[in-house]
This record gives sequence, structure tokens and C-alpha cells, in this order.
Amino acid sequence: MKNICSLVTVYKPNIDKLKRNIETMLQYSDFVYLLFNSPVIQELEFDERIKSIDNNRNIGISKAINIGINVVAGVGFRYAMLFDQDSSLTRKNFEKLFLEMQEEEKKQKVACIGPSLKVRNNNIPIYNWTKKKTTTIAKNVVSVNNIITSGMLINIQNFMDIGGFDEDFPVDFCDFVFCWKALYKGYCVLQSEDAYIVHEVGNYGMKIIGRTIHFHAPYRNYFLVRDTLNICFKTKEMPLLARFHFSFFLPLRMLLYLSLLDEKFKRLKMYWLGFWDFIMNKRHFGSIANILNAD
Repeated sequence: MKNICSLVTVYKPNIDKLKRNIETMLQYSDFVYLLFNSPVIQELEFDERIKSIDNNRNIGISKAINIGINVVAGVGFRYAMLFDQDSSLTRKNFEKLFLEMQEEEKKQKVACIGPSLKVRNNNIPIYNWTKKKTTTIAKNVVSVNNIITSGMLINIQNFMDIGGFDEDFPVDFCDFVFCWKALYKGYCVLQSEDAYIVHEVGNYGMKIIGRTIHFHAPYRNYFLVRDTLNICFKTKEMPLLARFHFSFFLPLRMLLYLSLLDEKFKRLKMYWLGFWDFIMNKRHFGSIANILNAD
């Protein structure tokens, strides 16, 4: 059985930056699989251990990862590291994460483990991502409600048993929903306090009342509205406190983005389309599929 591979979702990347990230992944991955949601870039196939999966169009993060996992499971991998194209995990941090995963698996069913985050040279503490913090076996590892996709180390068999990523959520919340499903089915979700991944969130951020708010392109406002409503009102596995948190902050975030960001008309349009598609139960890319060249 092969041990570990890395899967990277690729959509119109910065080629030089992604190439550097892949070179780092090859230090600890048997193979790196590039999940192309935009045209394949031959320049990124610079090593025989790099495999490309051409999805022919933008099928979303969740569906691309599910396809990739099915491929790597079929060739015998046991573990996979999930990345987006803007994230980088050093070999040292990977080794910490992998050792912690192996220690925890001796005592409990582990769905996934993820590193803490370093965003624009700032460490993002765990309490910014979850309110649940439980002692675990390995030192510097805590049990949490959810972690993000990038840097997520999964046991492939457990990932498939849980049902993989929900393809109704093509961009936002696919990682959180997976984690909540895992908890609902008796698995644990872990985060390392000791291993860090360098991760890009949004175009830029702003600190407001001690919290960093990350700003995105206007189209992401569609998913902000539609899928926040979907997780709060249509996802049974969502923890109760998280349900209150996201539903409370949604209108505040909408007002904040309109007040501080440009392209206000586009953002208002995305808000409306997101709300309407929630009412009409339109999933996946819904009414903005054509904007993102998506299925």
C-alpha cells in the first residue's frame, strides 16, 4: 500500500507560486495530484511524480476533491493531504502533523487533522476557528468542530466512509460540512497547535474589534449568503453553537462588505441571487455558474 499523496485544486493559478508549493509537497508526498478546474498547465508537470486530473471545466472544490480521492484510493494510497493552490506546508510541519495523526489513530477514529494557520505573517489561533477545545492523546493537538480544506490530512478510507465532501457546496463550507458530518458519525476532527501552514485568505483583511475579517471578490458574496443560510437551516449535522454564530454574523458581514468594499452594485446583486437560490433550493453553482465557467 502506498502511504501518502497530496491533492491540489487548481483554478487559474499563479504558476511560479504554485510550482514552488508543489516542489515543497514533493519532499514528503509519494505523488502530487493536480485537480484542474481550469485548463491544464503543462509547465506544472515538471516531475514524474506529478499527476494531472483534467476536469475540463470548473466543477468546484468539493467535486474535484471527491474525484481525486477516488483516483488515489484506487491506486492504494492510505492518506492524502489536501491543498488549495495558494497554500504551503513545509516538510517539518508536515512531519509534526503526520506524527500527531498516527498517535491519535491508535486510540480513536480520526476523520482528519489540520495545522494552525499563518495568514500574511500572522498566526491565527485555534479559538478563532472553533469554540470546542478538548484534550487529546498527542501533545499540542486539540479536538475541534471544524478545520479548513487546505492542509487537511485525511485517512482516505475514513473520508470515503463519511461520504466525502458535499458537492452542493462547491466553494465555501464544503470543509466545515465534512467535519460536522464526521463528528455526527462518531469521528473526531483534530487541529495541531504546533504545526503551521502558510495560507492565503481572501484578497486582503482588516482587524475589527480584535478579529480579522477577510475580504473576497464579489462573486463570493453569493456563496456567503446562499450557503450560510443552507448550513444554518438545512444541514442537520451543524453544531448548535455554530448555527447561532453564523446566522447572527451573516447580516453584519453583509453590511460590512457593502460599507467598506468597492463594486457595491455587484455585491448587492450577489446577495439577492444567493438569497433567491436558497429559497429555490438551487445548489452547486446555481445562478452564477456562467460567471465562473462552471457546470
